[in-house]
Amino acid sequence: MKKLMTLGVILWATSTQVLADAAGELQQKLSALGRFSADFSQQVYDESGDPMQRAEGSMQLARPDRFRWHTTSPDESLIVSDGTDVWMYDPFVEQVSIVPLAQAVQNTPFLLISGGDRARWQGYNVSKQGSSYVVASKDPAELIQRFTLSFDSQDRLARFTVVESGGQRSEFTLSGFNASPDLAASAFRFTPPAGVMVDDQR
Repeated sequence: MKKLMTLGVILWATSTQVLADAAGELQQKLSALGRFSADFSQQVYDESGDPMQRAEGSMQLARPDRFRWHTTSPDESLIVSDGTDVWMYDPFVEQVSIVPLAQAVQNTPFLLISGGDRARWQGYNVSKQGSSYVVASKDPAELIQRFTLSFDSQDRLARFTVVESGGQRSEFTLSGFNASPDLAASAFRFTPPAGVMVDDQR
């Protein structure tokens, strides 16, 4: 019995170390991407794996915690983080919601990509599958249950997949990656247009 318990402890410790190494390795790769811009294409699948919708747009990111995610088709939307708050703007309904960064991270995995706060990773398990990293939430109530990040041979983020708790999956493919873009400070600020309804949840 003692030998079995000892073996169990060794296996547990080895598994924990592998997870820790994967998390550290992923965080190191993301940290090396201090800023970047790229275009993206998104394919959404329902819980049965059937394709639902395609979307396209562009993204800009500057660590820590600043990003601009602009969907241009089929419908326009914009998510902007200035490092403190996050604006989510829907031009069609003429409304913008503002939430604190800490609250937004639960529904926006891009904050883990752009963030510099290692404490946020405590709520996730990270494992490595080939050249990809799987980040799984420890909280069953969280909207985003799992997302996978893949890098190319130059350690540039090339693709990521987001799986929601209901089983819906979104696959994002990046193109036109620029590892040293000239990003204006205004790219990470948002001023609501006149007449837009503001839902301020801060």
